[in-house]
Amino acid sequence: MIQVLSDIALRLGLGLILGALLMIFITILETAFYHHNKHIHVVVIAFLIGLIIYALGDIAIDVLHI
Repeated sequence: MIQVLSDIALRLGLGLILGALLMIFITILETAFYHHNKHIHVVVIAFLIGLIIYALGDIAIDVLHI
């Protein structure tokens, strides 16, 4: 049980770090391509939803020991 909690905490920490880096990257992209704000946001949101689904599935596999 401790290993599962440690795994989840590690993934959440890495997710926060990657999220901060993604925010910086988005800010740079929005500055460079000012007129394409909506397109950038749609792509980033789709990417984040995909990552969240992947992470939840990965955690479920670890918890259920499949």
